[in-house]
Amino acid sequence: MNYVADMRDIRFLLFEVLKLQDLQKFPMFKDYGKDDYDAMLTEAYKFARDVIAPMNEVSDQVGAKFEDGEVILPEVFKNAWKRLSDNGWLGAIQSQEIGGQGLPWVMGQVIHEFFIGSCVAFSLTAGLTEGVISLLQDFGTEEIKAKYAPKLLEGKWSGTMCLTEAGAGSDVGANKATAEKLPNGKYLIQGTKIFITGGDHNLCDASTANVIHAVLARTPDAPAGTKGLSLFVVPKYRVDATGNRGEFNDVKVGRIEHKMGIKGSPTCVLNFGEDNKCEGEILGAELEGMKIMFHMMNEARIMVGVQGLAAAGASYEAAKSYAQERLQGSHILNMKDPKAPKVAIIEHADVRRMLLWQKSVVEGLRTLLYTSAWYADMARSTDDPADKEKYQGYVELLTPVCKAYGSDMGVKACDLAIQVYGGYGYCSEYPVEQNYRDARIAPIYEGTNGIQAMDLAGRKLPMKSMQIFSGYLKEIGTFADKYKAHPGVGKLATKLSDAKNLMAGITMKMMTVAMQDPQYLMLVAYPLLESFGDVIAAYGLVTEAVVADAALTKLYQENGATGATDKKKLVNDNPEAKFYWGKLQSATFFCNNILPNVKTRVEIMSNSDRSSLDVVF
Repeated sequence: MNYVADMRDIRFLLFEVLKLQDLQKFPMFKDYGKDDYDAMLTEAYKFARDVIAPMNEVSDQVGAKFEDGEVILPEVFKNAWKRLSDNGWLGAIQSQEIGGQGLPWVMGQVIHEFFIGSCVAFSLTAGLTEGVISLLQDFGTEEIKAKYAPKLLEGKWSGTMCLTEAGAGSDVGANKATAEKLPNGKYLIQGTKIFITGGDHNLCDASTANVIHAVLARTPDAPAGTKGLSLFVVPKYRVDATGNRGEFNDVKVGRIEHKMGIKGSPTCVLNFGEDNKCEGEILGAELEGMKIMFHMMNEARIMVGVQGLAAAGASYEAAKSYAQERLQGSHILNMKDPKAPKVAIIEHADVRRMLLWQKSVVEGLRTLLYTSAWYADMARSTDDPADKEKYQGYVELLTPVCKAYGSDMGVKACDLAIQVYGGYGYCSEYPVEQNYRDARIAPIYEGTNGIQAMDLAGRKLPMKSMQIFSGYLKEIGTFADKYKAHPGVGKLATKLSDAKNLMAGITMKMMTVAMQDPQYLMLVAYPLLESFGDVIAAYGLVTEAVVADAALTKLYQENGATGATDKKKLVNDNPEAKFYWGKLQSATFFCNNILPNVKTRVEIMSNSDRSSLDVVF
């Protein structure tokens, strides 16, 4: 598989819009400037394109296997894992204090887009390992960090997140795994976890390999529900005080799942303590499990949004390339001439509509996800308490949107890429068929998108008496008002303002309704999240359009392009002019063809339709 990412768009967003290089003013990121980031982008993209992407088809065809109690992954994964580890990618965004590179989190999302977009099945194990490292860094004692973090950073070990149990599913509070304190201060762990990504594998050297599980379990006499859960570090093999692997820790694989996609990623059933010999170490204090685990879950949820972006981006680039090469039919203006030459399907209006839908959505998701990560970087690097509170609030508010909107729109983009290919898109020798299957899990795991919508409506929007949500919308409104009279993007800013006002109005109305009828709020939670996602993506795209318009105007002036003909020629001939023109078209298409869905959903949410609740199935 040939993997292509839009490096120009990524650099544009990072350096011309977010101005990532300005983070250098903070002590946390003082070691990095624009040239450093640019070099890392180049290397990460090269690694994804040349090392990871060639495994994607093999990953799907060979898949993960479970033989004689062992999980076996495609042989080509082993060398790639070693190179990924040796090159330091597992520690890219981890603190320098524990051996990481200390890059901004937004750079981590760019790396995730590359790696996931080139082969998601391979990259998931790396992503979960990063999450465990982050968990240890933020909540582990110095002893625990010293024992586990170094080998995780080196890729000699890997990590997982173990929440889900059979019968409980997304209802984490119904989990029954137990943890009983032992005389040595550790805990005896017993229980079964399902759907564990990277739960076991053979990527690491067999003589030293280990898998470090972050496991939610219930201590004796713990209260029911999520409040009774604690979090434990449970290795497959016990680890001594010096960080060396010891005896087997009674963590066994029951089976691996056979799935629609991501077939090379081992999704395991794990049995802890079948022989009463499984020991774990607690992270934090008893009953703090969910509070701590949410830290890793939120990181994972944003990464799942990036999974949607990555799949959409890879599929769009493939569909665009195919449409530029595939000859079929004559141009519509010559349709009555049977001798008219055949044209590439990219000349057909409906194909162009589908491609621009994908392009605008990919770029909109990129602004949502990268900007959310940038907010996280600002929250942890600024010394200003007010800014820290604001940006952290934005991260909390946008996380469910990143996950749900990012993954759902990603799947839709992959679906539309198949449509561009036509019948060939449905065939496995072309990449978009696999992309769709691999992407389809993203709206389901790490909390289904319905749960993300419930989280947004029931928890995140009401946070701090809705001040965070109101403050974020106010920021959008201030931006839109500033540019309503702008000659290049004024109409787009007005559409953004109108959609923002609709979003504000329906949210307040639904919050009022919820006081008397909370069930109805949950009924409309998902269209509420979709609408918010559309507004946020439009905000990002119009922001980009302002920057692109200024850059394009400058190019026109520098090249003496004053009339429409001269400007069109410059756009066709000059790559930079073409890029900035494309940014304006993305924003225009999104605001004219996708953002109006907010108005439709407001009508739907306002009609008090309770048929879904009243129907008898």
